[in-house]
Amino acid sequence: MTSPADMAITRIGGRAFHLAGADVDTDRIIPARYLRCVTFDGLEQHVFEDDRAQLNGQHPFDLSENIGRSVLIVDANFGCGSSREHAVAAIQRWGIKVIIGQSFAEIFRGNATANGLVCVDVSEQDHARILHELGKKDSGVIIYLDTLRAELKRSAESMAITMPFADRDMLVGGTYDTTATLLQAGDQIEETASRLPYMVTD
Repeated sequence: MTSPADMAITRIGGRAFHLAGADVDTDRIIPARYLRCVTFDGLEQHVFEDDRAQLNGQHPFDLSENIGRSVLIVDANFGCGSSREHAVAAIQRWGIKVIIGQSFAEIFRGNATANGLVCVDVSEQDHARILHELGKKDSGVIIYLDTLRAELKRSAESMAITMPFADRDMLVGGTYDTTATLLQAGDQIEETASRLPYMVTD
């Protein structure tokens, strides 16, 4: 069984690319017609499907240079709209491990953290600096995130990041997968249940 230490996310990163636009809602991330699926398998094929169709191959998720990049730079209020874990799953299965933005919708961030997809906020000034750097390099800027120190490293430069304390604690402690955490505590749960009079079945 995987331990919390194995699941801890303390340092993560890769090459970055930008998805422009504020208020990108979950229906744009994964259209509602894909919410009927039983599993999340294959959702990555449909991430931003309608937006991608409109841009006819020029959407950032279609550009060949972005394939394999794992850091997504977004603008403000990313993931707004209706709550759907499918949106997180679609992005994550496409290959994104970290999303850096000016702000996130609260429910989207909660779903992301619960699945180990890291969402962090940077200031408007630092966001602009990252975009400026991305604009100069077609090869993509390499960004690493240190969740322990709450900082982002780009080349030799560091930037402060923010995220809710609870999210940071779950990512650093490897306890973001609540089902796995519950299963790991199985013996303790059984022992506690055995001492509860209303749980005795004999």
